[in-house]
Amino acid sequence: MSASERQQEINGRLITLLNQAEAVLVERVTEALLEFDLTPTQYATLLMLGCNQGSTSAQLARFVNVTPQSMGVVVAKLEARGLISREPSKVNSRVMATKLTREGRRVMEAADEAAGMIEQQLREVLGEAEVEQFRGLLQMARGALAS
Repeated sequence: MSASERQQEINGRLITLLNQAEAVLVERVTEALLEFDLTPTQYATLLMLGCNQGSTSAQLARFVNVTPQSMGVVVAKLEARGLISREPSKVNSRVMATKLTREGRRVMEAADEAAGMIEQQLREVLGEAEVEQFRGLLQMARGALAS
């Protein structure tokens, strides 16, 4: 196999294509979030809190797929900006429950609208039937790789 043929084979691998798609997606989302001074991880954390008020830092780390140590840094930055608040949990006072502030909800909704425009671009290119098919294929791939 020539070097050119080998490169074509590598370029056609699913893991190569997924990696390239993820890199472009992260770049685009990062650009969209610049005006809100958010990283993709901070944005994902705000989104998760929007659905899971009162989550602990450990729960947020699992939701967003980062280490608890990394989430500690994310939470500290978001709290310093006044986007989240933390207070002892009603269930266990040794655990801190995290909630979106009013400003945090405003920023989360605006950032989600900006990020949603990227998804809308994909939807326009693929069409609804292909979006559903693509979603199913991605879920199958995630399940296959997780087992």
